[in-house]
Amino acid sequence: MMLRVALAWQKKRVGRMRMPSTAARAVHSLKDENCPILISPSLVSLDLPDIWNPNSHEFPSAHKCSNKQNAAIIDGKSMAEEIMSRIAFEVKRMKESIGKVPGLAVIMVGQRRDSQTYVRNKIKACEEAGIKSMMTELPDDCKEDEVLNALSRFNEDPSVHGILVQLPLPQHLDEAKILDVLSLEKDVDGFHPLNMGNLALRGREPLFIPCTPKGCIELLIRSGVEIMGKRAVVIGRSNIVGLPTSLLLQLQECLTWFVAIG
Repeated sequence: MMLRVALAWQKKRVGRMRMPSTAARAVHSLKDENCPILISPSLVSLDLPDIWNPNSHEFPSAHKCSNKQNAAIIDGKSMAEEIMSRIAFEVKRMKESIGKVPGLAVIMVGQRRDSQTYVRNKIKACEEAGIKSMMTELPDDCKEDEVLNALSRFNEDPSVHGILVQLPLPQHLDEAKILDVLSLEKDVDGFHPLNMGNLALRGREPLFIPCTPKGCIELLIRSGVEIMGKRAVVIGRSNIVGLPTSLLLQLQECLTWFVAIG
């Protein structure tokens, strides 16, 4: 998330420059050739169901599979620490060179415990990286205009380079309408219709990619997993995680299936 905010600030400075082709930006090395990562902005909240019955769908269990595979533990924590350290260094260098740092704004509606946890972690990560953060909290029963007004203020604030609208929103709010108002250049969650549409079309480049799906793909790539030619099952088809995860896997030439929840 921190890298996405820094990139949002950079993109705001340089304007609408032509994005590099997919082939040219597919992978590069962070420190050496054994540690490739995707160049596009790094990736928010998991939207796993409260209750999921794995027996509700007819898929073969692990012990029935003819091809045995050895499981490997992915050390995501150490990778996250490495990324955070690199971003903190870049933010410090930015502040020393131009006297500015990236700014992240969060809009949270209601008192969902999971949303509060996600937002708290985002604010903490900003502090660790040296990124300025600000938040607008609104009650569950707020009017849609209140959310839109808060969003418009952040859109127009030059010190804000990335905006997160914490999802899900209460049911009485029109999520699609609110995300439409979000400035495309500040949509660091990648949920704006144009960003999602460009992610789905080959040859197009979204400005930002949804955080959790991007993080999943980056974990696989950093762990040396060859995604091309594999078969993957994505559990859930949410706009936040399931759908963009499937799109990213398909862009890596991975055959993908969905498992619906509920």
